[in-house]
Amino acid sequence: MRSDPTGRLSPGAWARTARAVLWPLAVGSLLHVAVRSATGDAPDLAILWRGGASLAAGGPLYDTHLEFIYPPLAGWLLAPLGLLSFADAVVVVVVGGLVAAVAATVLLLRLVGVRADSPVLPGVLLVLAHSRPLVGLLHQGNVDTVLLLAEAGIIALLLARRDVPAGALLGAVCAVKPTLAPVVLALVVLRRGRALLAAAASGAALTGLGLLTVPDREVFFTGVVPLLAGGNRDQLDPFNRSIHGATVELVLPAALDVTLRVAAFGLACWVAWRRRSGPLAPLEVVPLLMLGTLLASSFTWANYGIYLLPLLVTVGRRDSLVRSWAAWAGVYLFATNDAWYVEDLEGTLPDTLLRLLPLWGWLLLLGACAVAASRSRPGRAGAGPAPGTHVEVPRITARAERVTSSP
Repeated sequence: MRSDPTGRLSPGAWARTARAVLWPLAVGSLLHVAVRSATGDAPDLAILWRGGASLAAGGPLYDTHLEFIYPPLAGWLLAPLGLLSFADAVVVVVVGGLVAAVAATVLLLRLVGVRADSPVLPGVLLVLAHSRPLVGLLHQGNVDTVLLLAEAGIIALLLARRDVPAGALLGAVCAVKPTLAPVVLALVVLRRGRALLAAAASGAALTGLGLLTVPDREVFFTGVVPLLAGGNRDQLDPFNRSIHGATVELVLPAALDVTLRVAAFGLACWVAWRRRSGPLAPLEVVPLLMLGTLLASSFTWANYGIYLLPLLVTVGRRDSLVRSWAAWAGVYLFATNDAWYVEDLEGTLPDTLLRLLPLWGWLLLLGACAVAASRSRPGRAGAGPAPGTHVEVPRITARAERVTSSP
């Protein structure tokens, strides 16, 4: 291990030391959350497993209480899980979800020039393993980590100017679970018409396939769609972390609710529009519009903050929107797994404000991005790495730069 005459480690030695420290911590943390989740009750998966098992046995997909609220195509993808015991299904989903989260992290870091042998990778995985979104999603047996990988894949394809595959993937994902629907608006902002057409075609075809093959397809229109349009069921109100959820919890006027939601989504769209050009624009525009949707939606789970990871990995770029203390204070608020529950405050205003920490974090992050965007040149995103950093821009990004800069 080399050092200079003063005894300080060289940059290469620092990197080796950091890897030696961070990899055991990251792997141990990931294994711990995987084992704990795989042996838990996975309440979200229990609903999906019952629906898939019923469909696989020739019965209806949707239950009488409308606990299963995914589009019909999702039922067929979940049907194989219904052939397993619930305990085995939990293990499959948790392991698959964790692998998807790690793969998405590796891909996103690669897109900003961070190689797999960089100590940054285990550092990010370590933080992710202790974050509220990942821990919550794995514990509940949710599939959103797979959608995170899909989001990363769509961004990678857009960066490579492979618009048709990117759109086709987006349409397929939305036909299964429309959480990534805001990416459609991102395609409009990025002016990717071919991707839009591909998304519409694949989404319509796969949605139609699901509707034609599920026996109780009408329930999706008569029950599920109205339920979701109304902000989900009332008993879930205490878990709603959107602006609408906050106004309900704080008993604020409906007019203020609508005004705040429109303002938040409008601000996210403005920031995305300011950053619509440049070699790395999809890395910012896609999560920015996801952020605006989290804030403006009628119902938002706290764990959906995981979809903002593409924006956060840009911090090493010279003109990144998240190179400020305010942005990362916001990240802490929505990503922390710390317990902020105080028993003596239960039922009081401070208790309500503490439960809404993810919302305050999203708002702070959006505000920080808006300030940064106002100081940057309109339409530019991802100008380059920060001074003093040594990253290798991956081939997919280099290709995107050449295409973007060509006449």
